[in-house]
Amino acid sequence: MIIGIYGYPDAGKTNFVEQLIGSLAKKGYSVSSVKHTPHEKSLDCEGKETWRHWKAGSDPVVFASRIETTIIKHSETSADEIAKMVVREYNPDVLVFQGFKGGSFQKVAIGKVTLRKGTVLTNPKPAQLIKHIEKEVALERVLADLPGLDCMKCGLDCRGLAGEVVKGKRKLSACKELSDLDVGIFVGGKRIAAGNFVSSIVHGTVHGMLGSLKGYEPGKEVEIRLKAAKRRV
Repeated sequence: MIIGIYGYPDAGKTNFVEQLIGSLAKKGYSVSSVKHTPHEKSLDCEGKETWRHWKAGSDPVVFASRIETTIIKHSETSADEIAKMVVREYNPDVLVFQGFKGGSFQKVAIGKVTLRKGTVLTNPKPAQLIKHIEKEVALERVLADLPGLDCMKCGLDCRGLAGEVVKGKRKLSACKELSDLDVGIFVGGKRIAAGNFVSSIVHGTVHGMLGSLKGYEPGKEVEIRLKAAKRRV
């Protein structure tokens, strides 16, 4: 689940985010966070070896030590692009943004501030926000197990069914397109909808092909990557 915390300077955002992260971590959730500043600041500085690497033509530059790894990219990156990168590489239960104005994710306003698009709560108590996040994480976990077709064969779209499952009113088995085959199809890092029919075709075709390949070990996870074809001018 991705949540953004925003507000004017000195509104208490950092303390709020610190409490939020601490509470979620204590509950066993994996948490990642992003801190944005409107100022032109850098963790890098002139003369450092990382800075010299950048000036020589490297971007990004990675600084690695025994206690941390820092990726320095000398260009602005949108909130949504950062979110995609963090989710793709680390897949946290909760990703917290502090200070970004943009982003297509849900947001929480702190202090007296003009509300931004996507705001779901205004000046909530930490416990109120945590309850909201727990509900969203539970919903996302169920949605990840559904095919995402929104076929309405169960009487609801996938999000609606997931909500009923979280409430304990229905079970995953209510989904008519839920495949018992563990097949996931991703395009650009985003999972696309695939029901019984597509899953069975992909599963049968891929496993039939792999059976003839040297190095294939049944029972192990398989990943196949297809690069986008370059357009001919």
